[in-house]
Amino acid sequence: GDPPKVNISLPEISELTQNSKRWKDVRLPIDILLLTVKNCEFLSCYYYINDPFRSYLKGLGHVYFGSFGEDQDVKLKVALMKCSEGCKVPGGALTVVKNAVTQLRPKAVFSVGHCSGINQESTKLGDVVLSKKLTTYSYQKVTKDAKKFCGFTTPVSRDIAELIECAGHGWNPPLENPKERKVEVLCGEVLSGTEVVQAEWRREELVKSFPEAIAIETEGEGKISFSFENTFCFIHNSLLLYVSGVFSAAHDLKMEWVVVKGISGYADGTESKENWQTFASVTAASLVVSILKECSIFEDWPHYKGKQINFYLFWPVV
Repeated sequence: GDPPKVNISLPEISELTQNSKRWKDVRLPIDILLLTVKNCEFLSCYYYINDPFRSYLKGLGHVYFGSFGEDQDVKLKVALMKCSEGCKVPGGALTVVKNAVTQLRPKAVFSVGHCSGINQESTKLGDVVLSKKLTTYSYQKVTKDAKKFCGFTTPVSRDIAELIECAGHGWNPPLENPKERKVEVLCGEVLSGTEVVQAEWRREELVKSFPEAIAIETEGEGKISFSFENTFCFIHNSLLLYVSGVFSAAHDLKMEWVVVKGISGYADGTESKENWQTFASVTAASLVVSILKECSIFEDWPHYKGKQINFYLFWPVV
């Protein structure tokens, strides 16, 4: 069926602000970087930004700036970006995130949008998933007796873990009729891989191999890593971020990150409808705004220090 109606109207691309500033006039650093891929993801985040304007930097492209927060005196400075699909293409995650983190120096990175659910018994369309831990699933070690997944699993950082535990408290999804559907906020394991999973047998295989997983990103194309001195942050084209290498370093990340995505379909061969993708993106963006409305929480979070980021294509050795 169709998703419930929401009580907001997303702007059209043609309705985006024409207010602009020269890059040198933008007040940096920012507090929060929002990363999106699809138009519906970008527009859902854009809707909630206060006083938006845009600026352009060669090598980074257009960035939309604004603020979040209910306090008139204390607001979070946010930047919103839309990346091209595919980490290797011009404007893809590999190039954009490297430049964005260096130039904008955020306190935290939020990947916002829609994803696929993996288990219909524990999730439903429209529910919003927050990544408590992230696991790559595509790499396998095949022997004559069996095959074993050789991906990486890592939790989000300590401060983000504490933040998302209460993410749904007091949040009311933007539904025209709140009683029409109960939208759940779920914290759990999110899978990421290079294959597009659209078969029931494959979905069942993943459920069996990763029984705690609640959602899956299936549009990856290669992985990249960014070395923040002793911490490692990996990002693929859907802007799903995950950590490898020294796993324990993830808890001490100075560059906080989290994935917030609404479930728009299931990796079982049934197509994710565009209206559910929009609905899922809107609810995810709404939840992000709710999380960030208490600006005082982030006062002591450090900005990225602006040191050079070393990046490289990363393939695990098994």
